[in-house]
Amino acid sequence: MLKRTITGTGYVLVMAGFFLLRQLVDPRLFNILIWFLSAVGTFEVARAVKSFSVKNTIYYAVTLGIVCVPLYCVGQYLLNGIGWIFGLSLLALGIIIAVITCLVAKEKSIKTYSFTLLPYLYPYVFIFTTLLANDSARGFIILLLSFVISPFSDTFAYFVGSLFKGPKLCPKLSPKKTWSGAIGGTIGGILGALIVCWIFLPNTYYLSPIVVFIIAGVLGSIVNILGDLFESFIKRKVGIKDMGNILPGHGGVMDRIDGTAFVVVLIYLLFLIF
Repeated sequence: MLKRTITGTGYVLVMAGFFLLRQLVDPRLFNILIWFLSAVGTFEVARAVKSFSVKNTIYYAVTLGIVCVPLYCVGQYLLNGIGWIFGLSLLALGIIIAVITCLVAKEKSIKTYSFTLLPYLYPYVFIFTTLLANDSARGFIILLLSFVISPFSDTFAYFVGSLFKGPKLCPKLSPKKTWSGAIGGTIGGILGALIVCWIFLPNTYYLSPIVVFIIAGVLGSIVNILGDLFESFIKRKVGIKDMGNILPGHGGVMDRIDGTAFVVVLIYLLFLIF
């Protein structure tokens, strides 16, 4: 527990540091953090499914994870702010590579195809969305809200679930998760969203900021749980406990951001609407 607490505190401080650099120095500095999450996260996912995917595809996927952020930034510079074209092109290229390797592979099964394609989509969609959010007018609020809702939801889910226990939420995937924990996580997500709303008093177009942030808290908490369950599903399928060991007490990068990866996509889309 001590090791987990120390690592968690360090993680929060690093995140806070990059948010400060983003706001006080240059928003593009946040891309350094995104690149780290992309490179390490893609490697962890590719390594986890290596034995179940087409041979050697791990190298293509990891290469994509390493180069996607720098190439996106180059695209932003060369194309005058429309680097998303580079991002989508890289995603399309990754999918094409995965499909071709599946077609020429000797072993042909849905499971092999799925695990071969997975590292090209997860966490790439999260990384691409985070890059888009960082370059948007509401980038700070979108990113801060995403990185606040997820840990608030996780923390409240843990303590409420431990206190009240009760029926299991999804025992086959995550035996420790309970319905009481899910309710606690939702309350935590709403609280985190309202704290961000109260501190920064953002403007929204169609609805009251409080309403928008409550919606973000509720939906973000639900998506956070789904992201956690999705990664639990992957780990159970490949027979591993953690995606990595770079964060003592927490596992790998993807073990830490599994819920956040889904929340960022949701919050970005939500702010496009509101």
